[in-house]
Amino acid sequence: MDKKITVKNLQLGTLTIDSDKISTFPEGLIGFEELTRFAIIDLEEYEPFQWLLSIDDPDITFPIISPILVIDDYNPEISRAEAYNLGEFEDEDLLMYAIVTIRPEMRLVTANLKGPVIINHKQRLGQQIVLTDDRYSTNHEFMKG
Repeated sequence: MDKKITVKNLQLGTLTIDSDKISTFPEGLIGFEELTRFAIIDLEEYEPFQWLLSIDDPDITFPIISPILVIDDYNPEISRAEAYNLGEFEDEDLLMYAIVTIRPEMRLVTANLKGPVIINHKQRLGQQIVLTDDRYSTNHEFMKG
């Protein structure tokens, strides 16, 4: 039987999360290295966005989106050496996300395509990788309100 944990988040409320949905990020995320356990939260009212919620500090959440929804030919080259925290995997085991920034004052939404978040969903391991690929930026504009 799967264990569940309950967390409270200021923005998303009280959430019950299956423990098998929690991924470990051995090095955390850039700027949040001390936070190593995350879950992806799907809430219909926010689609196509999802939330990357820190289990270690549930008030820390990052809006995320599939980078394919930002640029339909997004295909960064990532070597296995760069993906060293993801364990053993086949390409189909990996899920890739871009962290989104919403700037209400400029009514602008950008995605960090230079630093994708990658999760090996079979081993529940994650890593944020900084690409050397100059085709992508940290603030790719894709929505303007």
